[in-house]
Amino acid sequence: MDTAARQPRPRPRHAAAATPPGTRLTGMARRASGVFDDWLVRRVVKRSGAHERHDPPPPDEPPIPTDLLTLLRLLGVMLIGSGETTDRVQDLLGDTAHRYGVAEVQFFVLPTGVFVRVQDSRGSAVDLQETSNDILRLDQIARVYRVLDDMKHHLPPPAEVTARLEEILAAKRPTAVWLMLLGNVVLTLGLGLILNPTVHALAGYVVLGLVVQLLIMLADRVPLLSLALPVTAGTVVTLLAFGFPHALGGGQPSQLLIPAVAALLPGMMLTNGAIELATGSMVAGSARTVAGLNKLLLLAFGIYIGLQLLGPRPPDIPATSLGWWAPILGVLLIGIGHSWRSSAPPKSVWWLLLVLYVTFAAQQLGIRAGGALLGAFLGGLVAVPTAYLVQRNRNAPPTQVAFLPAFWMLVPGGMGLTAVSDLVNSSGGNGLQVLLNVLLSVLAIALGVLVGSGLINTRARGSASLMDWLLPPSQRMPATTSADRVPTADPPAPVPEKPDETA
Repeated sequence: MDTAARQPRPRPRHAAAATPPGTRLTGMARRASGVFDDWLVRRVVKRSGAHERHDPPPPDEPPIPTDLLTLLRLLGVMLIGSGETTDRVQDLLGDTAHRYGVAEVQFFVLPTGVFVRVQDSRGSAVDLQETSNDILRLDQIARVYRVLDDMKHHLPPPAEVTARLEEILAAKRPTAVWLMLLGNVVLTLGLGLILNPTVHALAGYVVLGLVVQLLIMLADRVPLLSLALPVTAGTVVTLLAFGFPHALGGGQPSQLLIPAVAALLPGMMLTNGAIELATGSMVAGSARTVAGLNKLLLLAFGIYIGLQLLGPRPPDIPATSLGWWAPILGVLLIGIGHSWRSSAPPKSVWWLLLVLYVTFAAQQLGIRAGGALLGAFLGGLVAVPTAYLVQRNRNAPPTQVAFLPAFWMLVPGGMGLTAVSDLVNSSGGNGLQVLLNVLLSVLAIALGVLVGSGLINTRARGSASLMDWLLPPSQRMPATTSADRVPTADPPAPVPEKPDETA
C-alpha cells in the first residue's frame, strides 16, 4: 500500500495567512483613530500654550518648613534625654511650634521616640525620630535649656537652632577620665555616709565606687558588657563585699551594696514612669515602669549570683556609727561627686549644693515626723520649687540641672533594690510586704515631684504659675503670650490658613 498517497496535501501559504475582511477593517479604524487623537492633542496644546497632558503635577508644598520639622524632632529627643516626662516634652514642643507661628502640628512622645504629625487641608503626614537610651550630661542639659531660653527673646531660623542642638550632642565630655573616676568614688562615699556612716565601711565605699565606674566606662566600649552591666556589676560588687567582709565592710558587707551600685539604680526611670501613669500617659508610663523594674531585677539577680558563688556567709557584726555630722558631710560629697561625674556646668556647684541641702532637710523632717514615706514625699515636693527659684539667679543652672542631683539623692531605686534582694534571699513569708514597700516608696517620691512641678508649671499660655503668684511682683517671671513670637529674616508665615506662604 502506498503511504505517500495517504499524506495530506499542504495548504497554500497565502491561505494560512488569510484574515477575514472584517478584522482588517477594524484594525485600520483603530489606527486611524489613534493618529487622529494625537493630531488633535498636538493642535490644542499648540494653540493654548498648555503643558502636555502627561506632565507630572508640581509637588505640594509641606504644611510646615522641613527645617522646622527637623528642629522639633531633634528637640524632643534631647528633652527626653534630659530626664523630662513625656507630658512636659509635649508642652515644650508645642510652645516652640507656637512661637514659629505653626498651629497644625501634633506630638506623641514616648521614652523611645518622638512622633510629629502635620495636618492641613491636603491631608496629614507623620514623622518619627528614635531616642537614645543615654542620659545627657549636666553641661549638655544646661545648654539645651539655654537654647530654649534664647528662643523666648530672639527667634532664630530653625536651621540655626538645629545646628546648635547638633553641636551640643556632638560635644566631647569636658571632664577628664580620672576626674570621672574620682567623682563616682566621692559620690559613693557621700551616699554611704548618709545610709551607713561607719568608719570601717569607708574603705569599702572607695574601692567599690572605683570598680563600678570602671565597669561603666568599659561597658561604653564593649556592647556585650553594656547589655549585661546590671548583672555584672551586682555580681562583682557582691563578690568583693562579701568576699572581704572585714577588710571592706567592717563586718557589715550588706551595707555596702546600695551605695556601690547607686549609679545604676533606675530611680529616675521608675519615678518618671509613676508620674506619667498618674497624668494619663499610659503607654510611656508603663514602658518606663517595666524597664525600671527589669533593671532592678537584673541588679538583684547579680547580687543573688554573687551570694550563691560565695556560699554560706556569716551574719553582720554591729558597728559604731559616726556622729550627726556624717550625713551632712555626705550631702556635700554627693554634690561634688555628681558634678564631677556628670560634668556640671561651671559655677553651678554651689547652686546644686543649695538644692541638695534643702531637699535633704525636707526629707529628714518628714522621716522624723511620719516615717520614710513622708520623708520621700516632702523631699520630692521641695526639690522642684527650690530648683525653680535657684535658676532665677545670675550664673545659676536651669531648673532641670539643679533638680537632677537632688532627685538622684532621694534614691527611689535604692530602697527598691534592697527590697528585691531581700525578696530573692528571704526565707520568710514577707514577700508581699516587701513589694508593697517598694511601690509605696516610688509613688511617694513621684507624688511629691508631681505636686512640686504643678507649683511651677502652667498649661495655659499667658498665665503665670502658682509659684510666681506667691513671689513679689518684681521677682515674677514674665508669662508667655502670643506676642513673644519674634519675627526673623526668614520666618514661617504666622497665618495658618495660608500654609503655602511659609518659608
